[in-house]
Amino acid sequence: MKKFKFSLHKLLDMKASNLEILKIEISKLNGEIAKIKEKIEAITEEISKSQKKMDKGVGSVRVLKEWMNYIHSMYLRRGKLSSQLFELEKHLDKLKEKYVELYKEHKALENLRKIRENMHNLDMLREEQKVIDDLAISRKNNVSS
Repeated sequence: MKKFKFSLHKLLDMKASNLEILKIEISKLNGEIAKIKEKIEAITEEISKSQKKMDKGVGSVRVLKEWMNYIHSMYLRRGKLSSQLFELEKHLDKLKEKYVELYKEHKALENLRKIRENMHNLDMLREEQKVIDDLAISRKNNVSS
């Protein structure tokens, strides 16, 4: 019995490895996004704490101005992180779309491989059955003679 060999096996393997690479990239990007979100959250908490301290009272106008500058710088840092987060999420969306497209291609190749393997197995069964039938007919003919 001939062993099944899928002619597009290398392509199927390549798609599978590309899927794994994309999974790793997506995972790394998700980690980066989570870190930036944590930084944004920490800055937001720091802004809130600073504004509460400032509201409690400040000794002089100079100190008040320093507090306001500090809070303003925190807002700027948070804005930069937010725009960085936006870009990373946009990139993540593109990677996810690419992953879905690649997954569909991989799945189609996998289904094709299964279909061809099933066809191969069916052909092999037919050949075996034909050999068995031929053997039975030749025995019957030998017994009859």
